[in-house]
Amino acid sequence: MKRHEELINLSREHHQSLRLAKKCLDVAATGEPEQCKALCNEIVSIFDQEWDRHFRNEEKTIFNITAEMNGRIHDLGRQLVDEHERMREMARAMNQGETGCTLLHDFGVLLKDHTRLEERELFPLVEEAFSPAQMEQIRKLT
Repeated sequence: MKRHEELINLSREHHQSLRLAKKCLDVAATGEPEQCKALCNEIVSIFDQEWDRHFRNEEKTIFNITAEMNGRIHDLGRQLVDEHERMREMARAMNQGETGCTLLHDFGVLLKDHTRLEERELFPLVEEAFSPAQMEQIRKLT
């Protein structure tokens, strides 16, 4: 899918998100507690540097703008920010020792669905509704 230049870096990171989501779902499906624990620990070790950084970048660029808009783009922005917070809560739970396959599965499902929603619905709306200056702000901060 052809992406507006200013969204390419975020889209590349979304590809990594989908890879992690698939890995979460595959490992959770094994039902092996040690494998689930190992992947939960891996997620915890990279969450702040990779995923939370990505969420913050989106929040300070895209979602700050969508919060001031109306209609579907506004509602979608609010939903996606809420999903960021749910994934942060899941990562905190993993960090506090909740490393079961159910949590890993739920994280994988949310990450996959969230990423697809951003790529398939949010980004086309952003490309249509944002001004060139707003798009440039995304490029500068991501």
